Amino acid sequence: MSSVVSEKTLCAATASYFSSQGYFVRRNYEILGKTVDIVCIMPRLSDLKKRIKSTHFVPSGILYTLIGGGWRTTEDIASETGSSALFVSSALEDIVRDGWVEKKEEDGKIFWKAKDYRIPSKDCVMAHCRYRKCMESLEELSGLDGCYNKMYYVFPYPVDEEFIDLCSKKGTGILVFYERVGLFKELLPPEVKEVTNLKVYANLCEVIIKENLLYRSIDSV
Repeated sequence: MSSVVSEKTLCAATASYFSSQGYFVRRNYEILGKTVDIVCIMPRLSDLKKRIKSTHFVPSGILYTLIGGGWRTTEDIASETGSSALFVSSALEDIVRDGWVEKKEEDGKIFWKAKDYRIPSKDCVMAHCRYRKCMESLEELSGLDGCYNKMYYVFPYPVDEEFIDLCSKKGTGILVFYERVGLFKELLPPEVKEVTNLKVYANLCEVIIKENLLYRSIDSV
C-alpha cells in the first residue's frame, strides 16, 4: 500500500478533475456536522453573471433563514444567525438594492422576505476520497441525502464487487484514479437524486460561488 497515492493527493486530483469540467469546487466542506472531502456545483451562467454584476453578494448565513419562508423580522433573523440586529439590517439593506430580498415596515418593526432569488446551481456533486475508511464514511454521510444530486467515492485502485454492490444499493457512484496515467474512470455511475434541503443547498452554493470567483477571472465564466 505504500506506493498507493495518498488520500490528500487523491483529493487534490479529484478536485482538479471536477474543476476542469466547469464545476466550482470547495474542499473540506462541513455540512450538517459532517465533513465532505469535495463539494462541486455547476453554476447557472445567468445567475453567475447576475452575482458578478451585483454590488453585493447574497449573505449566505442570513439568506438561510429566508429560504422557503415568509416575512421575518430583523430581530428573528439576528437571533437565528447569532448576529446583531444592526449587522443583519445593514446586510439586508445592501441586497435590497440588488433585488435579492424585499422589505416592509409594520407596527414599528422591519420585515424581510426573499424576493427574486433562485439557487444558482443546476447540479451538485459530492465526492469522498478517504478510501482507507470508506465503510465508516459510507454510513456517516448517508445523512446528507437531499443536499446533493450525485455522490461519488473515489479510489486509487479498483474495488471489489461486494463494495460496488453496496454503493449501487445506496445510489453512490465510484470513480477510480489511475495515477500512473493521470486518468479517472467511472466504475459505477451514481444515482441522480433530487435536492430537497433547499436551505442547506442554497447556502453551500453561495459560499462556493463567492470563494471561486475570488480566483477566477470574469472572462473565464
